[in-house]
Amino acid sequence: MGLEIEDKLVQKCLLLIEKELGWGDAKDWSTRDFEALSSKIMEKTHVQLSVVTLKRVWGRIRYESKPTVTTLNTLAQYIGFEHWRAFKQSGRVSGVPEQSRPGTNDESSKITKRRPRKKPVAILAIVGVLVGAVAVIFYFTSFDTAKPNVDPAKFSFSSKKVVDVGVPNTVIFDYDATAAKPSDSVFIQQSWDKRLSRLVTRDQRQHSSIYYYPGFFQAKLRVNDQIVKQHDLFIKSNGWLPLVDVSPVPVYFKPGDIVSNGVIGLSLDKITSNNIDLQPKAPWVGYYNVGDFGDIVSDDFVFETEVKNEYSEGSAACQHTEVHVLFEGAAMVIPLSIPGCVSELSFGDMSGKKLDLSRLGVDFTKWVNVKVSVQDSVVHLLINGKNAFDLKVTLHPIRFAGVIFRFQGTGSVNFIRISKQNGEVSYEDNFDGKPTDKDDI
Repeated sequence: MGLEIEDKLVQKCLLLIEKELGWGDAKDWSTRDFEALSSKIMEKTHVQLSVVTLKRVWGRIRYESKPTVTTLNTLAQYIGFEHWRAFKQSGRVSGVPEQSRPGTNDESSKITKRRPRKKPVAILAIVGVLVGAVAVIFYFTSFDTAKPNVDPAKFSFSSKKVVDVGVPNTVIFDYDATAAKPSDSVFIQQSWDKRLSRLVTRDQRQHSSIYYYPGFFQAKLRVNDQIVKQHDLFIKSNGWLPLVDVSPVPVYFKPGDIVSNGVIGLSLDKITSNNIDLQPKAPWVGYYNVGDFGDIVSDDFVFETEVKNEYSEGSAACQHTEVHVLFEGAAMVIPLSIPGCVSELSFGDMSGKKLDLSRLGVDFTKWVNVKVSVQDSVVHLLINGKNAFDLKVTLHPIRFAGVIFRFQGTGSVNFIRISKQNGEVSYEDNFDGKPTDKDDI
């Protein structure tokens, strides 16, 4: 498709957005209007387009490059299309021929909601993932590598939790963004996930957010797409916290609802008695234990557990399961499923669509043993005693911060054991009410 036709398609898309908004001609829009549009797009697509990006697309800021595929996909999604390619092939785009070779593997066919490329750092560089079925491993959110347009030293950013332990937990952010230009957009971002951003005003001094899930987060103050300040934020769970991940707020259960005969697991009766539907789409059930585990560190670390997914009805036939091993500012996420569904898994930068991840396919009618061993800058992952993956990483010691088990439908955990390479046990929980650490042995 020629550039001229592509430009006409972009203008057609922008006109449709203007028509849907009903704000009049975009040439008369103020910066506040573009800020409002950025928020609307975020709410509808869960993708953040900055005010600067929107102004460039609408021609309010001179910019020679064409819009990125991510920007085009997001704009198309905002007016109801799956992605930019679907918009191009739609009958609503009158006067423009359809793509001559539908189905070709071009960039415009890729689904959006991809995070921007991150800069690796020299620690156990793994991104913390608390929501979602895609495992991401060995990357850590860092400052954007784009050329900065503001001086971070002129900004301040801090936070305080309303309660020390437990969720939901309101966090109050104090910030100073008066150094931003009036035309800039200022955001507070709850974690590595850019979708969890809220637009704030540059002359405001406080903003609060609710954290519904325990974990180790990096809160960020952003000006347009530039991160100017960030800091760690530790939301603890106060022991085991069972929950069902439903929108907009998870359903919480008590620790006593899951512990039985040396195993933890949330029964189907407990789930359905809270009016939670398991079909047509089974929700994710999570067991969180996030807190202070002492001086257990990543450079001499062996983690072992056994899991079983116990629900395979209807849409949960794949029995998707995740084991999250959390560190302070990092996480390892091990995805599992039945063998026939490994194509849907992602492990690190390895996609089951492109690579053989059959070693992550398991039989959930039996306990599945998962073991993670870190030694000499190599992470060894063993499934049922067999080596699945060896992953080379750059290690600096960071402390263990907890574990999360997630099951689509529901599932059980048999035990947790953390030890050193010499076999010395650092922490153990057999779910008999007597978790042990090295001081108790």
